[in-house]
Amino acid sequence: MKHIVKALCILTVFILSATAQQNTRTLEVKGVGTYKALPDIGVLTIEATIVSPKFADAVKTLNSKTEQLIAQLQTVGFKKDEIKTTDFSVSKNMVWENNVNIDKGYIAQQNISVEFPNSNEKIGTIISSFMNSENEVRFAFHFTLSGKKEILVKNELLRLTVNDAQSRADVIVAASKQKLGKIKYISYGITQEQIPFRKNTLSVSEMAITSQRSSGFDVKEMTFTDEVTIVWELK
Repeated sequence: MKHIVKALCILTVFILSATAQQNTRTLEVKGVGTYKALPDIGVLTIEATIVSPKFADAVKTLNSKTEQLIAQLQTVGFKKDEIKTTDFSVSKNMVWENNVNIDKGYIAQQNISVEFPNSNEKIGTIISSFMNSENEVRFAFHFTLSGKKEILVKNELLRLTVNDAQSRADVIVAASKQKLGKIKYISYGITQEQIPFRKNTLSVSEMAITSQRSSGFDVKEMTFTDEVTIVWELK
């Protein structure tokens, strides 16, 4: 009999607890944050290409051209160990002529890349070095965030996102004559609708550089978006 009474008491407590939870009024709000930041890291990528009838000559000439490019970059302040090869390839140079593929030797290609603190002055110096060089290459600038600045941007973005959720909740409860209680649940980074932090890159090719060649150019701000969902209990 004692066991039956004890079981009934436990069941009663469980039912009362479940009923209380069902009767708890809540407010769910999604906060969205947007933050803009100037990229502090520039990435210069150079593409060198050689076409030659012979495989060995293509590779040899490409290596020579790459060494000249490395020497050129050293004259504008880059250290040799900072200059990295990102791609190297040699392939057949097949040209379509008179409805037939014609073998015209080999194409050797190498891409090298180097990072630098982003500034108009540095960009201008790099561009001027290409203007004064006899090396015919394709080059592009890409811009991104350093690891340190990425952390700062993420933290500020989260702060804005949570503040947005709080502001929306305050407006809703004021308009509906309610009061916010304690936070019951926070959802971040786990739903399909979550907008992730994106480390985007911006690109400016040599074709876009005109009258600003000697002084560099202004880099566009990067825009980041994030969101969080917060559930409050209502008093």
